[in-house]
Amino acid sequence: MPEEQFIKISRELLYKEIWEISASGVAKKYNVPYAELLRLCKEIELPIPPSGYWTKLSFGKPVSKTPLPKSSHSEVLLPINIIPKHLKHSSSSETIGEVKAEKSQSKILGDTIDIVQTEGIRKQSDVEIIDGNNSQLAYRTVSGERNIYNREKLYEEVWSKSVVQVALQYGVSDVVIHKVCKSLNVPVPPRGYWERIHAGEKVKRPHLPAAKGIAEEIGSKTFEGIKVQNVTQQTLAFLTADERQKVLIAAEQLQVLDENVKLHKKIRAYQAKVKEWNKDDKKPEGSQRSFKNYFNRPPFLAGVISNETLPRVYRILDTLYRQVESLGGSVNEDLSLTIRNEHVTFEVFEAQDKINHEISRQEAQQLVIYEDAKRHNGWASQPNIRKYDYVFNGKLRICIRKSRHFRDSQKEKVESRLGDMLIELYEESEVVRKKREAFEDAKRKEAEEERLREERRIRYNEEVDKTIALTNMSQDYYTACKIRAYINALESKVDVNDEKAAEWIEWAKKKADWYDPTVDRKDELLGEREHGENEERKAIRKSYY
Repeated sequence: MPEEQFIKISRELLYKEIWEISASGVAKKYNVPYAELLRLCKEIELPIPPSGYWTKLSFGKPVSKTPLPKSSHSEVLLPINIIPKHLKHSSSSETIGEVKAEKSQSKILGDTIDIVQTEGIRKQSDVEIIDGNNSQLAYRTVSGERNIYNREKLYEEVWSKSVVQVALQYGVSDVVIHKVCKSLNVPVPPRGYWERIHAGEKVKRPHLPAAKGIAEEIGSKTFEGIKVQNVTQQTLAFLTADERQKVLIAAEQLQVLDENVKLHKKIRAYQAKVKEWNKDDKKPEGSQRSFKNYFNRPPFLAGVISNETLPRVYRILDTLYRQVESLGGSVNEDLSLTIRNEHVTFEVFEAQDKINHEISRQEAQQLVIYEDAKRHNGWASQPNIRKYDYVFNGKLRICIRKSRHFRDSQKEKVESRLGDMLIELYEESEVVRKKREAFEDAKRKEAEEERLREERRIRYNEEVDKTIALTNMSQDYYTACKIRAYINALESKVDVNDEKAAEWIEWAKKKADWYDPTVDRKDELLGEREHGENEERKAIRKSYY
């Protein structure tokens, strides 16, 4: 026989949870039969979200919340048969045999939940009791399914980083963070605050006002698992676990912003460039337009997208760019991206339908003139009339990697794949990083090889110079030895009393020393002899000047 268990919850809290995580979510959370929950809501006059409410909310469309009417009912008892997962107790919990009631209370959002069991009662509950006086609480969750927002902690977070980054930390959307801040009376940075901070401007932030009510609030996580397509363990495997989780959560939360939202400033600045290029485009109407049909490649988005489709493209890019910036990336002037310090580019173009060309009046006149000239044996150039026209059909194709693209189909639009696009942009950043590092390694290797070649060339030339110098010096030494041999032969035959002969021999000995590189004597008139130079450079010549 299953255990009979009840959860006693305040009407106000039940109303808030139903409008926060849906009636089916509450039924699943507390393991209450859905039909019974709807019956109890009707009985205590508690409104529930109408059909289509959550769909509109997920697409960012405006929705209205039905206020909670006054009622004599302040609490409701929810019947369940099985202990919910988040209320289960550890195996060491003590079971009480006798049938009696025991209450475990947890202060949540200023209300009280009473857990009442009538059979198989177990002591304690895993629902965490929160101390409202603790202002130093760090980010944490209840049973891993809900967030606890402490107003002082939240105040420090939203003024130290963007609301989108805070939302990623808690696993919710930025809209939820704004609502929680409003509920806890926590001021948030105004529009343009972070742009002024990044520009180096000092902006004074307001003080946290005194709490008007509760100091903490519990809210559900909206992230329950990635719904983007083809996510595997290898997806974004190059990121750290925290970075990967942030990107995947950001991909899950991506949705095209409302048309009333002002476009990204880089997109607004770039619009004029596209408009001017399209205005000066000389291609006739009906021509095929793709990147390969232009001799000079047009700027990003120019020439290949119709003016009617451009606003849609800008809205898609605006959504992607804002999410990339929230993750630490940036947008360049040419609308390319910098992700993980890598330059990432992609292509966007609109498909064209091929239809039979309808001859215009002017073309018909040219054709008549040509045919008439042929009949009368005259000459006329044949008009160049194309067979087909190409008309933009509004279907987009976004190429991020060569083997990866996203396009409109009958079943879905590219807007439904924004999360996959964000992931592909990060995957492309890794591809770019590997290519860049491979290129840099190749350049370093090439530079090192060039350095070694230059070093060897220098050493070779030095060796050549030294060898030539050695040869030249040996020639000088050989000349000095021949002079000395001649002097020795002459001295044996010259009269010792012959002063002129003795003077000449002394002069010849000095010239031998001048030639001899081992003596390297400096001559009074000829100066120093450059023994290492060649014979042409060392040749003795008369001076005529």
